[in-house]
Amino acid sequence: MPETGPRHELVKNRWLLSLAVVVTAGAAAWAWQLAATGFSPSPRLTDRGVIAVALDARQTNVTAPVQVDVAYSPGTGKADTTSLSLVLQHEFDAVPEAAPPTAVIVLFCGELATGIDMVNRFDQPVKWEPVQPKSENGDYWSMLGGSMSRCVYTHVSLDSGGVGLRQEVLSGVSRITCTRASGPRLLYVLPGLTTLPPASAGDIAFRPLPPKSRATIGLYNQPDDFNAQTASPQLPDAGILRWTRELPGGAGPLSYRLRGELLDTAALQQRDLFMAGALAGVAGGGIMLVLEATVQLLLNRSRKRAANPQAMAPPSQSQDRTEAPVPIAPPAAAPPRRCRDRSVSIAVTAAVGTTAALILLRRRRNRRLRARP
Repeated sequence: MPETGPRHELVKNRWLLSLAVVVTAGAAAWAWQLAATGFSPSPRLTDRGVIAVALDARQTNVTAPVQVDVAYSPGTGKADTTSLSLVLQHEFDAVPEAAPPTAVIVLFCGELATGIDMVNRFDQPVKWEPVQPKSENGDYWSMLGGSMSRCVYTHVSLDSGGVGLRQEVLSGVSRITCTRASGPRLLYVLPGLTTLPPASAGDIAFRPLPPKSRATIGLYNQPDDFNAQTASPQLPDAGILRWTRELPGGAGPLSYRLRGELLDTAALQQRDLFMAGALAGVAGGGIMLVLEATVQLLLNRSRKRAANPQAMAPPSQSQDRTEAPVPIAPPAAAPPRRCRDRSVSIAVTAAVGTTAALILLRRRRNRRLRARP
């Protein structure tokens, strides 16, 4: 008599159940991969350092305000570098034409001083020297975010050059990164900008910039889909990523932080989360199909043991060969075969079809992304 029941069904549909296991594992792995980027942690980045601008202490007759503009362009050069430019200038007609050049001292402190490489407006390399303070000062520690021994400095001369504008431009790169991304979230941490009180450190002596001097810190070349959300300090205008402050005017912030979101990346992430949910449903259906077949197999074995208790009993230990044999009841009739072939085929076919459709949609999306300029 051919074997019937759940075990026979499991053997007959082994390839369907194997396919269900493959679909379940593949859908679960793909769903995990798609959902992993949707729960990325918030990006974190420590302070990047401070830029300090001061007058040479030997110049005591400079009273015209100095304008300091710093522009950061993270990610425009090599990986893990920050491009920046520093513009120092007097206002028009603020200094007599015959006045001597204004001597300014520029210090880069902290992480920003790592691998600094800059040129001036004549495309000549800027020479940086380490600061060797004779003793630590608490004011410098709070204004520069650490010891002055972590600073490098250079002398800058603001000369008209025959064009009526006293200006100097330093541009280059620093081997630090001022940005950190995590999923669609993006964090910028720009170095602070300050001036220094009258003092000396090693071979240099300086004093603060004249009153009414102003500083501007700007962020440029950010991604087109970047949407600024929070800033510290607050931005004067949400549409313009630029801070302004007066120098001197206190120590000022040690860093300028800006958090935002990449809208295109966030949209793709939402789509991935939707696909992950659909794949999780496919995986859940496959798991239920496998579990149901396994439970039916165990129940079938239990019914057989209950229907044939004597057949499962151990043989008698008696040595009497004339003892009448123990009658064995005929096996109970197996339950009628259930026609589940069609339902199993439909369930697995639906799972495979759904997975194939999702794969085609994802490939189409990837082709569109690669086709973008």
